Amino acid sequence: MRVGTVLSIALLVAFVQVLKAAPTSPFPNFPYCECDPIGAYKLEQNIIFKGNGTYCFKVKVDVPAGCTSPCCTQADLKKVEFSVNQKCDVPGLLLTATLNGVPTTVNPNIELAAQGPTGATIVKITQLGLNLSNANGAEICLTLGTNRAGKGCTTLEDLCVPPAGAPPGVCTAALFSSDTDCCPPSVVNPPPPPPPPAPCATCINISLTVTSSPFPYNFPPEVCDTYAAAVIANLTSAAEAAGATISVPFNLSTCSGNLVSICGAFASEADSMLLQDAANDLAADFLSIVTGRFGTCPPYLEGHNLAVSIDGTADTRPCLNAIQSISCSRENVSFPKCICDTRLGATPYAALPFYSVQPGRLKTTTQYCFKFTTIPTITGPCSNATIFSKVEFWGNENLRRNIRGFAIKPTGATNYTIISASWGARGDETVKATPLNWNIGQAAGSEICMDIDTTISLKDFCLGPFSGGCYLNIFDPTRKCCPMFVVLDGP
Repeated sequence: MRVGTVLSIALLVAFVQVLKAAPTSPFPNFPYCECDPIGAYKLEQNIIFKGNGTYCFKVKVDVPAGCTSPCCTQADLKKVEFSVNQKCDVPGLLLTATLNGVPTTVNPNIELAAQGPTGATIVKITQLGLNLSNANGAEICLTLGTNRAGKGCTTLEDLCVPPAGAPPGVCTAALFSSDTDCCPPSVVNPPPPPPPPAPCATCINISLTVTSSPFPYNFPPEVCDTYAAAVIANLTSAAEAAGATISVPFNLSTCSGNLVSICGAFASEADSMLLQDAANDLAADFLSIVTGRFGTCPPYLEGHNLAVSIDGTADTRPCLNAIQSISCSRENVSFPKCICDTRLGATPYAALPFYSVQPGRLKTTTQYCFKFTTIPTITGPCSNATIFSKVEFWGNENLRRNIRGFAIKPTGATNYTIISASWGARGDETVKATPLNWNIGQAAGSEICMDIDTTISLKDFCLGPFSGGCYLNIFDPTRKCCPMFVVLDGP
């Protein structure tokens, strides 16, 4: 081969290598064209996310100090371009945009930058028609979407090419005039992450409303503690089973009169809603904590409405709610064995709801003591019955030998007086503390103690549906007035 031919080939190879090494574009950096970067327009730094793939940018007219060029004093704002990833340019992609809430004349488009390097890609939002008089505060919104195959970039983190060293989601934009001579750049940050979900602050409220009781019941502290412990155990177990996170442990927050509140918080509204389907059952379970061993309203809640509510709020929105309630009234029983007015308040006398226990007269006996008071009367024929004649108890007559009598002490007496127990006719199941014949001054604050052998308990001796309780009637001398009470060992 001739030397000249070899040289020609070598020069051609060298020229090709030079071409390969040369830049593929005269404008390697965004916005991939020659234009003045100093101008009157820019985008506010923070993007507003409005959901459903929609991101909004606010235009600001901000003329740099001392700038007198046409880009600062005359230029309009025709379009905004963003530097984006080439992967987002997929066939069939539909993007939309609005200017101040009105769809733009031309839909935005993803395209290759005509004068940019290989793969340089932009999103163009054009035909904005803004100028120095109307651009300030204008809101441009871009809604990202996918094609029918689900391809496309739907977040700024996927869409934008961030500046060097910036995290994903930071976007670079250029704001062009109609003649494209002006292109001031802006760097906009992604919207801040959404705040953590608001916790669902929740209280379980156990409340009483008096309807007709002469003895409004107040929850004592030890009862509040018992209820709270049971509610917390049940609720915690239910939350664990449902996968609901409790962020603030539940604790007794209120124990005051007729209200017990146990409060805490679930981590979010979504956590609380994991229990919503079971909320009514939970409220019913909490109600049963109050009715407890009785399975229904205890006698001391007669004349009350008992309610258990679950009240949850997250940013003022309800997040877990349920309520269960029961109206407490007297159970029908076959006592006393005579016809008389048994209503509460029929006469001015009443038995307190709980009895006390003390040593008996003998080493082999225990005294169960019932205390009495006065209450307002209801309208009726017995309202003027002022003599506290006797008390009859519903007792097991098969255990009549196990009662050793009564120790009675009217108000004003220093010591107890012992009287014998008197039984009604066989089958009446009635034991009587009689005669008493106390007036109001003697009856209010009086005490009648049943002296029982230690071989049995009062639960064995007293009859009726409430275990550990005694039914009793307070009679006037006519036997027509006999308000009935159930006295228990405790709540």
